[in-house]
Amino acid sequence: MITGVLLAFLSAVLLGVYALPSKYTKGFAWENTWAGFFFFGMFVIPLIVTFSLVNDLWGIYSQIPSWVFFTMFGLSFCWGIGNMLWGYSINSIGMALAFSLFLGVITSIDTVLPLILVPEGQDSVIGTSIGNIMLVGIAVIVSGIALNGYAGILRDRSKGDGNEKKDTKTIRQGILFCVLGAICAAGFNLSYHTGNNLGGIGEVAEVQFGNEPWIARLAVLLPIFMGATISTALFFAFRLSKNKTWGNFTKAGALTAIILVIVMAVFHDAALVIYGLAAYHLGELGTSVGFAILETGAIMVATFNGILTNEWRGASKKSRRILGVSLAILIIGVLIIAKGNYMKIQESEQVTFAQPVEP
Repeated sequence: MITGVLLAFLSAVLLGVYALPSKYTKGFAWENTWAGFFFFGMFVIPLIVTFSLVNDLWGIYSQIPSWVFFTMFGLSFCWGIGNMLWGYSINSIGMALAFSLFLGVITSIDTVLPLILVPEGQDSVIGTSIGNIMLVGIAVIVSGIALNGYAGILRDRSKGDGNEKKDTKTIRQGILFCVLGAICAAGFNLSYHTGNNLGGIGEVAEVQFGNEPWIARLAVLLPIFMGATISTALFFAFRLSKNKTWGNFTKAGALTAIILVIVMAVFHDAALVIYGLAAYHLGELGTSVGFAILETGAIMVATFNGILTNEWRGASKKSRRILGVSLAILIIGVLIIAKGNYMKIQESEQVTFAQPVEP
């Protein structure tokens, strides 16, 4: 289990830093940077890596019911839409509120539903002592996320960067887009849970076709990336055409920006592969526990990045105190769900040990 926790935190670190090169893509508009990122991160790199490393990919997929792929594609298509809606909400309600609201809703959905939607033959932990511990841990994490967002709002107000001048209609619209975006973006982990836990793609790739665990997870991620590719491609094609910024890809200096975009894509995709491996090592509750640790770790990394880049310079003492409390609460929440996961692993091992061995 410790391996799974460490891998989840490593994934969080990569997710927390992958976007940093976007600050240095000179000559690119916002849509150039992120269209390039999604093109390489969701389409080019996953296709090359998956077909290069996975043994008999089509043979694996032929063993999986078609409903699994349709469900994964639909959920991942929504994931792409959710990221776009969240981006729009930032302009209306600010980064601090948008970030905490977005992650709070996603964490609530993507940690609770996998506890309910379990594979055939596996019992849900909901209603058990382990399930209660997991739900308490999730509630603690969500409250920590909310408090972290509140600290960010207080910081912005103390520095004069708040939303005081924005009208109520704009703020309400921003909150609506943020919540809808979070619901849609929850499609990533639900799509992964569908493919890996309910559809058994990872197990088939590993057991029947002899792929290593981390390579087997590539077979799970590829359909997810393809679904997100469609929704993001439609959005960015519209945005690039509307703003007439297609030409930025061929301007002098564009090669450097493209290389930085590829670096972003590599870090992002590596984070998701490591997350899949973390969920594998965390056992039956891996997609719930792993995602909670991933989101919590990403918030911590983003917070420390903000401190290192002087985002909190000039913030009020109250906002810094609340920030410290929120981080402590997040750590406590992770410890609680880790305890619940450990109890589940122990329970599974006892059941296995108690089963009679056939002569």
